[in-house]
Amino acid sequence: MFEPSTKPRIFGLPPGSDFATALAAGLLDYAGDVLPQDFAKIQIFVNTSRMQRRIRDVFDAGPARLLPRIRLITDLAKDPIATDVTAPVSPLRRRLELAKFVSALLDKEPELAPRAALYDLSDSLAKLMDEMQGEGVTPDKISGLDITDQSGHWDRALKFLNIIAPYFAAGSAEPDIEARQRQVIETLIATWADIPPAHPIIVAGSTGSRGATGLFMRAVANLPNGAIVLPGFDFDMPTHVWNALDGDKGVAEDHPQFRFRKLMSAMDLQRDDIQQWGTRPAPNPARNALVSLSLRPAPVTDQWLADGPDLGDLTAATKGLTLVEAPSPRAEAETIALRLRQAAEDGVTAALITPDRNLTRQVAAALDLWNIVPDDSAGMPLALAPPGRFLRHVTDALNRPFTSEALLTLLKHPLCHSTENDRGPHLLSTRELELFIRRNAVPFPDEQTLIDASNHKGFRVDPDWSAWVQTILQSVSPSPKQSLTNHIERIIDLSEALARGQADEGSGGLWDEAAGREAGKVCDTILRDADASGDMSATEFTGLFGALLAAGTVRDRDAGHPNILIWGTLEARVQSADLVILGGMNEGVWPEAPTPDPWLNRKMRAQAGLLLPERRIGLSAHDYQQAVAGAEVWITRAKRNADAETVPSRWVNRLTNLLSGLPDQNGPAALKAMQSEGNRWIAMAARLSVPDAPTKPAHRPSPKPPVSERPDTISVTQIKTLIRDPYAIYASKVLRLRDLDPLVPTADAPLRGVIIHAILDEFIGSKPDAKDPAAFTQLMETASRHFTANCPWPTIRAQWMARMEKLAPVFLAAEAMRQAKGSLAVSEGWGEMHMPSVGICITCKADRIDLTPENTALIYDYKTGTVPTKDVQEKFDKQLLAEAVMVSRGAFKDLGEKHVDEAVFLGVNAAMRDVPAPLDENPIEAVYAGLETLFGKWNTQTTGYSARMAMFSKDDFSPYDHLSRFGEWTMADLPKPEDLS
Repeated sequence: MFEPSTKPRIFGLPPGSDFATALAAGLLDYAGDVLPQDFAKIQIFVNTSRMQRRIRDVFDAGPARLLPRIRLITDLAKDPIATDVTAPVSPLRRRLELAKFVSALLDKEPELAPRAALYDLSDSLAKLMDEMQGEGVTPDKISGLDITDQSGHWDRALKFLNIIAPYFAAGSAEPDIEARQRQVIETLIATWADIPPAHPIIVAGSTGSRGATGLFMRAVANLPNGAIVLPGFDFDMPTHVWNALDGDKGVAEDHPQFRFRKLMSAMDLQRDDIQQWGTRPAPNPARNALVSLSLRPAPVTDQWLADGPDLGDLTAATKGLTLVEAPSPRAEAETIALRLRQAAEDGVTAALITPDRNLTRQVAAALDLWNIVPDDSAGMPLALAPPGRFLRHVTDALNRPFTSEALLTLLKHPLCHSTENDRGPHLLSTRELELFIRRNAVPFPDEQTLIDASNHKGFRVDPDWSAWVQTILQSVSPSPKQSLTNHIERIIDLSEALARGQADEGSGGLWDEAAGREAGKVCDTILRDADASGDMSATEFTGLFGALLAAGTVRDRDAGHPNILIWGTLEARVQSADLVILGGMNEGVWPEAPTPDPWLNRKMRAQAGLLLPERRIGLSAHDYQQAVAGAEVWITRAKRNADAETVPSRWVNRLTNLLSGLPDQNGPAALKAMQSEGNRWIAMAARLSVPDAPTKPAHRPSPKPPVSERPDTISVTQIKTLIRDPYAIYASKVLRLRDLDPLVPTADAPLRGVIIHAILDEFIGSKPDAKDPAAFTQLMETASRHFTANCPWPTIRAQWMARMEKLAPVFLAAEAMRQAKGSLAVSEGWGEMHMPSVGICITCKADRIDLTPENTALIYDYKTGTVPTKDVQEKFDKQLLAEAVMVSRGAFKDLGEKHVDEAVFLGVNAAMRDVPAPLDENPIEAVYAGLETLFGKWNTQTTGYSARMAMFSKDDFSPYDHLSRFGEWTMADLPKPEDLS
């Protein structure tokens, strides 16, 4: 098939080539005289499954013929090549084995790392071990590194690195996949040295950046019928620049062609020894020359001045090239989505290439406006798919305190009770249970909660459904330290029980669809390898399971639009599209910032012969050089992110700087044309967010309902609301709306106030002698019982008890004086006072009313928050004044009509300050007349319930602000009355 050669046979395809099409065309050219049966013996090794499918698609397009064998290079790790090369161990089993050793080390020296990081440490060690095996680096080389200038970190790291050393010994346990791949390759090389294969072998599309892959490529290139086809080889690079790449390791490793130069050096080849594959020319030679010059290594960028004029008129090189510099990431995503939408309408293939997954999600969300679902090569992380989320929720339920929020999260999940025809009744009962939990402030539900909810007349919870949830609650308890098998079986059992609902058997829709099948594979893998793990705590298992779910990917190849594609940089290396969009071209995104290495710094990696951080930058540069050479290319970036101004990608900077510096070649004009086209699309995308007709902001409401619909009952505490925020009274009493109780009760000031009121009600109701020292003990015991029963947060409970202990002596001293004035007559008593002249009934639940020896009343109201001042009481907070009127008019049946000597707000807070009601300045009859005037005003059709009419502060919150659309109007806007009669 190939002409005999004394040198390794290396071919290349220039950047911008449709790799699969060009590879197939060249193969047919070289194999023109090969018999069909021999053509089928040709082996082609590629590095991605997508490339494998793409080449197959090219051949499937016809004409009909026997096809060559297309294999993945990674498949060599599973090749049953010889009996002495044992089968590889699964990656999870190796990590579980390492986890046992890491756990033992942490037991011995817990200061090294938190136990929650157990699996992450094991995973990181396994990845380092894979890299060492692939690159042929032994533990002895690592331990022998020069660490004279290193800190104590190396001593800690070495304790972990010593864990993996035994796995490199001869005759150790089963090899890892990376180690076995190298063993298979070494065995193949030894076999080929004696008996080279008669059929052609081609390695196509790989850069040889990994040690074992490079070793295999060199071996294939030396075969009589072997060849390498390199993707994106820069044939425009001069020989002197090529030679400059062959300096010390790392000097030019971030250059896109460095890996090819390194591979050629290993085979003692020069640039001219690399032939072009096939006869197809580069799609855009002028663009390739421009980009090649812009990417020259930093030490020789002065050659721009000398070689730039040779590029000729740059208008041709930049034709079809657009530069989009959007003001924000959202604008960038919307602009890309608009261009993809145009491509879908035109019927052309368009691909977004970016390593930024946030950008791809934003673009996909923007495309949803036109019901376009892109074909995303990365798919969705399993942890974010419905089964992954469900399994994570179940794991959290078993490994953390089980709250009402956790219960409702499980019950509301789409996979819960996912059997046919049962979902509707399940959701109805779930809704009723949620309302019961909210209404009764249940932080930690139990079986009694379900019983109470199903027996309560106000909530329609199905008794059978309630019994099913009770069985679920019986299964939920913190997992003890146990085997990994027990952990995962418990997760599976509970997940299936939730998914099948009240059915007798099955697992609902848990394992259905692609995501369910992928989740099932993860669980099956854990069960298969669980015996390699020791006992694990709940926290350790949560970290392990979460990491494995996060590593999974769900992708439906048939769901996406066939012409709208999203590729990662790896998939884009050997594929092409009519329109290519390079998104997120900012520093830190493309190229990505190097990930920190917990074990070895850059200098130590260089000494050991491991991969350097610059390798990833060089691969990203190579991806960029290939992609930017297409016929129509967009380069997009956002000028700002959420934090600050962004920095353009180094390659964008190089390209724009080169164009700006070549005026004689129309470089600045070409750059301006690229930017102008980008700005045109940015402006079009921005117009999509502008409504056709501007929406007018809402006015400040002041509804005027019919008098017959206005409230005829109001409590003394609501009088303040009626004066300050009448709209809240309208919403609650006319519209009968109330804010939903919180799902998760919080230890806030209102809860503390409720508990303290209950404490004082019980304590004062027992009529203790405040001067008796035993009163303090009694008060604290009462407080302890109430805080324990109603405050389920131990830390907050302890803080509130400490605060109560500090306030109690001050309260008892004042209480002794109050007891000297009178004795308790009413505690938490209910009173009603009708005002016939205005048709209003005032209600009150009095905290406490004492009677003096002269049979006059003393009114006390406990305040755990801010105590109203005298002026506030006169103008707004008329609670005590109204309560005094009610007492004087016999509103409390058990008390009768009593003269009120005084009414006092008792501060039960840090200040412990009492504020009396201004009864002397506001006689009872005057207060009653004022209330008549107030309520009479509200019972006329001309008065509207204005929103936020006299709030104490502009920052005060009202639960009905969203209903009044506060924010669209301000406190400076006048209310707009609206007659609702």
